[in-house]
Amino acid sequence: MIALLIFLAAAIAWVFSSKIKAAFGISNPDTVIALIAAVAVVVFGVAQWKEVARNTDWGVLMLFGGGISLSALLQSSGASEALGQQVASTFSHSPALLVIFVVAAFIIFLTEFTSNTASAALLVPIFASIAAQMGLPEQVLVFVIGIGASCAFMLPVATPPNAIVFGTGLIKQREMMNVGLLLNVLCIVLVALWAYAVLM
Repeated sequence: MIALLIFLAAAIAWVFSSKIKAAFGISNPDTVIALIAAVAVVVFGVAQWKEVARNTDWGVLMLFGGGISLSALLQSSGASEALGQQVASTFSHSPALLVIFVVAAFIIFLTEFTSNTASAALLVPIFASIAAQMGLPEQVLVFVIGIGASCAFMLPVATPPNAIVFGTGLIKQREMMNVGLLLNVLCIVLVALWAYAVLM
C-alpha cells in the first residue's frame, strides 16, 4: 500500500512538475521527484537499502550517465553542429539520393554517442536550411534526421533500452555491435529510400 502511495505521489508530482519548478525554483524537477521517491521507498520501509543496492545494476547507470555526459559535451562544444555543417558542405553538389544516404548514415551513427532528442533538435533546423540551399524539399532531410535519430542499435550508451539489454549480461558488447551494425545499415537504406521515393 505504501509503495502504491509513493508511486502515485511521484506520478502526480511529475504531471505538475512545471508548477513545482516555478514554485521552488528547481531546475530539473523530474530528477528531484524521482530521487525523493527512491529515498521514500527506503525511509518508509518498503525496501531495505541492502536490497536496493544489491538489485540495482550500477554498471548500467554509470554507462548511461557517461553517455549523457558525452552527449552534453558534444552539444555544448559545438562538435555535433560542426560535424553536421561539414557533412553538408562536403556533399552540397552531390546527387539528391547520395545526400540523403549520407545524412541518414551521419545521424544514425552520431546518435550512437549522443542523445537522440538533442541531436534531432540541434540538426533539424540546420539540415532544413541546407536542404533549401541545395534545392531539396526541406521535409526530406528533416524526416531523415527525425527518424534516423531513433535508429541506434550498436552501443549500450546509445539509448536507455540498449543499456538495459546490455546490463542483463546475456549479450556481449561485440555481439551487440555486430548485430547493431547490420541494423544500422538496414535502417540507413530503408530510411533513405523511403525519404527519396515518397518525399522527393
